[in-house]
Amino acid sequence: MFSILLWFMLWGGLFTGPYNVTGEMFSNPLAFFQGARAFMPLLALYICLMWMLLKGAKVPSLSNPVGFFLYYCFVGIAVSFFSPEKLTALYWGGAYLAPVLAVWIVLSGKDILERIRKVLSVNYAASIFIFILLLPDIYNYGFGGKMRFMFYELPFGLGEMRANGVARFALVLIIISGVRLISKKTVWRYIWAAPLILSTYTLMQTQSRTALLGLVVVGVLLVYIMGLRWQFFFLGPAAAYVLWRAGFQQRAHGSLERLVDLTGRQFTWQQAVVEIKKSPFLGWGFHADRILLDSQHMHNSYLHAMMHGGIVGLVFFVAAVFSIWYVILKENVLRRIKDADEANRPFLIESVLIIGFFTSRSFFESTAAFFGVDLLLFIPAAAYIYVWAKKRNA
Repeated sequence: MFSILLWFMLWGGLFTGPYNVTGEMFSNPLAFFQGARAFMPLLALYICLMWMLLKGAKVPSLSNPVGFFLYYCFVGIAVSFFSPEKLTALYWGGAYLAPVLAVWIVLSGKDILERIRKVLSVNYAASIFIFILLLPDIYNYGFGGKMRFMFYELPFGLGEMRANGVARFALVLIIISGVRLISKKTVWRYIWAAPLILSTYTLMQTQSRTALLGLVVVGVLLVYIMGLRWQFFFLGPAAAYVLWRAGFQQRAHGSLERLVDLTGRQFTWQQAVVEIKKSPFLGWGFHADRILLDSQHMHNSYLHAMMHGGIVGLVFFVAAVFSIWYVILKENVLRRIKDADEANRPFLIESVLIIGFFTSRSFFESTAAFFGVDLLLFIPAAAYIYVWAKKRNA
């Protein structure tokens, strides 16, 4: 229950931040709720630190992805003391540290795989819940014929989300429902067909190229893991139609050049390189892209990591992302998943697919480089694969 509580607190701190902690937060209950939620990741961090002190827990080593994420975070927090906006940078550094330590606490206990499965279940429940909150706008846009470049509004004034963010939740739901539909053997598995269809429709509606690229990666990994199955004779053409219709026809209007256009990302990257050159080894601390680039978002995990921690931080971040792929390949995880027991198999397949999606996404979005949805989905999935692979060789 402890790890579940911590993880719910981290999800509770999303879609808000110190920008909501102002005098106006006392003007009405909703503003107070938004401002109070900004402290939830820091509260989770405090609980983690107290637990580690009381238990005498060791700091994660560089032998696994969690350790690499931790040291990337340490570099970013240290440099944040020299940020032009120290308090803002330190806030986001602390928020980033919270899920890293929360996962490490899970890895420090007993029945590790079972405990990580509970964290993954929280991720799934939160993703489905947020997707449900977006359904009114998904319906309105779908039947209102609006253009793609729009914001989806979360209800109750909780914030807004770009189409790429909505597509991320759609593809995560496609992964969960698709794997459960294929891998489960009971008749109840067909209940997953409804969210699979709805999330696929949403993915097409957003026309997000990063999510469509992720769909290709996820599809290739799924076929490799599970081999040829009769379901793929239906799912394969359906996925191809989604890519052709949403990606090539609607988003690119039949133009290959428009399909691969970076939509202005390259200009943000050029500005980032200018700032990185001013502090190449240690960067500028957390939230540096928003602070130094007029609130622009980086849209690249590796440049984002360099903005935060320079070359030193980038080394740790790259190691965090690609060390899990080293484990997957070295331990032959993709082939061995078939031999996993019934409790672990679907979670393992989903974790590999989520890692595959977010790795491809990392080149065009800032996956796991700052505190956000991507980090909360990525780090427990990576930890789960790592622990299962190592336990099999124990």
